[in-house]
Amino acid sequence: MRPVVGLLVFSILAVAPVREAIAQELPGSVYVLGGLMIAHQDGASDGESQIYITAPGGTTLGWLVAGGVFVGSHVSVEGEWSSTGMMSAREPSRYFLTYVEERRDRLLGAIVRFHTRPGRRVDIEPLAGVAAVRHDRWSQTETYRSYLPPDQAVEIGPRIRYDTLTSAAFIAGVDLCAGGRHVAFVPSFRVRAVTRGEDIVAYYPGGFPRWTISGGAYVRIDF
Repeated sequence: MRPVVGLLVFSILAVAPVREAIAQELPGSVYVLGGLMIAHQDGASDGESQIYITAPGGTTLGWLVAGGVFVGSHVSVEGEWSSTGMMSAREPSRYFLTYVEERRDRLLGAIVRFHTRPGRRVDIEPLAGVAAVRHDRWSQTETYRSYLPPDQAVEIGPRIRYDTLTSAAFIAGVDLCAGGRHVAFVPSFRVRAVTRGEDIVAYYPGGFPRWTISGGAYVRIDF
């Protein structure tokens, strides 16, 4: 969580010198948005013993790109494509097995953004939306055989990419937009909750995180 908070504090301080006002947006105006985000999810930590396979968690560096259109001076809708970084954990388990689990989330979302102060140099923008989430996953198994010589005791299996799991997500957050008529700097804070279907529960019986908290620093270009 500390990297997320640090990014948000830096972003808020960075907008202080901005002087040029953002022009009033008209319905039909379009924009693109993109940049980096830091996302945190709970989950298994590296080296933490698990009875059942658990989804790895952690804090990772990811990215987000989006495009939107104003449907009113105070409301815009946008589509976004984003990805977390890779989360991984070695999970010692029963029967002398260790699972090396890796995963990442990629989202395709639809967002409604509210512009509370359009035409001002700093605009606070609450947002909400839904997304389809693709959970990519890889796994490798290490088996310890105590009856073999020490240099041969650990048998390492192949790294396997399993079928992608999917879920739906609900997104809420707030952005702080500051800049000129065509280019703006956008610090962002978001919370995401995903559904956990039977396929996710079946593969991760030890648990799968529902919540993601993220902070981002994006650049928005208005046309």
